[in-house]
Order: sequence, then C-alpha cells, then structure tokens
Amino acid sequence: MFPYLFKLGPLELRVYSLMYIIGLIVGMYMIKRKADKLNLKPTDMENAAIACFLSGILGARMYYVAFRWEYYAGNIFEMFAVWHGGLAIHGGIIGALIALFIFTRYKKASLLGLADTMVPWLLFGQAIGRIGNLANGEAHGVPTIVPPSIIFGVENRFRDFWAAVCDQTGLNPMPASISKLIDKLPVQVSFEGKLYELKEYVPWGMSFGNYKRTPAYSDFGALPVHPTFIYEMVLNFACFIVLYILWRKDENLGTGRLVAWYLIFYGFIRAFVTFFRADDLMVGYLRAPHLISIIMVVAGILILNRNKLLKCAQKRQ
Repeated sequence: MFPYLFKLGPLELRVYSLMYIIGLIVGMYMIKRKADKLNLKPTDMENAAIACFLSGILGARMYYVAFRWEYYAGNIFEMFAVWHGGLAIHGGIIGALIALFIFTRYKKASLLGLADTMVPWLLFGQAIGRIGNLANGEAHGVPTIVPPSIIFGVENRFRDFWAAVCDQTGLNPMPASISKLIDKLPVQVSFEGKLYELKEYVPWGMSFGNYKRTPAYSDFGALPVHPTFIYEMVLNFACFIVLYILWRKDENLGTGRLVAWYLIFYGFIRAFVTFFRADDLMVGYLRAPHLISIIMVVAGILILNRNKLLKCAQKRQ
C-alpha cells in the first residue's frame, strides 16, 4: 500500500526492509543480555544473530526458487532479484538453523541454549515483518467472496476454482475485468459438479484497488481479500508474548523448551493462515506449508517429550 518510506533517486527505504532491520536490531540488543548465561561475549551474540539473519535470507530465497523452479529455470537472473519478492519463511528457518549449527560448533557453544535465546525474537521479527507484507500488498489471501468449502481443504483447489469463476462470469484474469465481479454478487458458479454461491462471507476483507502496483491488485483487482498478513501478525505477537515470558527465566534457556514451543506455535499459526493464502507453494496436490508445519509441530512435541523423559530420569537418580 505504501511500500516506500522515502525514495531519492536510486536510494529507497522500503517498509518491508525496515521491519526486518528493526527486528534484527531489537533481537541483537535483547539476546546480548543473555550472553553471560551462555558463557559467550555480547559480540558473539551479535555475530550469531547477523549470521542467522543472512543465512535465513539465503535459505528463504533458495526454498522459494526450488518450489518455483519451472519459472526460474528460464529466468536465471530473476533468482537473484529478491526485491521482486519471493522469500519463504520455512526456508528462512532452515537457513538460520544451519548457520546457528555451524556457529555453535565453531564457538563450542550450546546449540539449544543459543536457539532458546533467539527464537522469541525470531517470532517478533516475523510479526513485524508482516507489516512489510501489508505495505507491499503481498502475501495476501483469497477474495472474501470465495466459499469456505473451497478455502478449507488440504489440497489447494482455489486456482482451479478461480479459473472456473472467470470463465463462467465472462471475465478475464486482468485486474480491471476481475474488479467488475464485485458489482455482480451474488453469483453462482459450477465447479467439480457442485454449485457454489459467491458472496462476501467476511466483513473485514481488504481491497488494494487504490494501489494498483501491488501483487494483490494484480491477482484480484479491487476485490476484497483476506488480510492474511494481519492474521499472522496478530497470532505471531500473541505467541511471542508467551515465549518472552519463558525467555525471561534463565532456567528455561538450554532446555529446548522455547525452541519446542516456537515450532509448535508457528507450525499451527502457519497451517491456519495457509488455508487463506492465495499464493501457496505446492508439493504435488498438497500445500507445502502444511507439510512443513506438521514436521515442525511433531519436532516440537518430541523435544518437549525428551525434556520430560530427562526429568524423570533425573528424579530416579
């Protein structure tokens, strides 16, 4: 919506970039306060945060490109055009974890200790990062006129459904044409042998009709869409508060407890928000974020269960 805070010739400051810079600065400042607890120097904590940030950006891009290889194979230079969009958070998490593993091996530090110290601020950064998505009009949801039965399915049928909508209403997939659909509602559309009625199901949809350079407008014109960036931002902030409360207690660091709850929290958050997203990466007929989210939740539960087993063993001794 307002992607630039200012732009002077070739110099520009984007809201999206600013949010992640703020997240990095706040994260570095806060984790340095726990340096003594991990037997590390404050500068070590800063270096770890920067390494994870840069590796996370690289991982997020590589993950996205891998799932869109059919496009990027014919547009090699676009692989490096991060400013055109295309970062996947799950790839970012994987990239940051690899950097953290290498860093802790080099410094002979505790992987779980440093990870526990950092994950609340990772979630904080993810929360404010969604403000950047709002500013760019990206990471948006499907139109709020889409029936819930199309949205809530493990298999993403939305693209095929939307093609049927355009075909049966006589509209072409251009923003100006799609925008006319809002004046025709309610509309009945046949899809896979069933009749669906298109109407405005939720009152909080967000239209990007006045911001015609956004991905949301390119996809759906002036139609209101689910503000998925707001859904995730609110949920991320709520879970960040829980992690912050745990983070303040030093006895929780190094147990893997914060890592476990981060994996569980964000696994459920992203799985929920993914139902509404219009730009899912796919694995066959399944939404890739759902598969990764399942892995995250299972991993988190296993870590918590491991902690319980260790406590039981210590009590017996």
